[in-house]
Amino acid sequence: MSYRIKQLTSRLALFGYCRFEIEAIIKDAIGIVCVDNLDIAQSAAVINHLEKYEQLGLHYLKTYSK
Repeated sequence: MSYRIKQLTSRLALFGYCRFEIEAIIKDAIGIVCVDNLDIAQSAAVINHLEKYEQLGLHYLKTYSK
């Protein structure tokens, strides 16, 4: 697993996403859950997808943590 993917999955877990939700996000991005031995295009797709959910998590925290 690339460092960036690991970092993003950890951040999503901190935002409250469960493991199965993170796996569903990854599966939605590339069709499989396993992120070992991904090619560059698959890694980019997973990273982009996870970053979108990270932004949603940040937006949620900013909006509802007042």
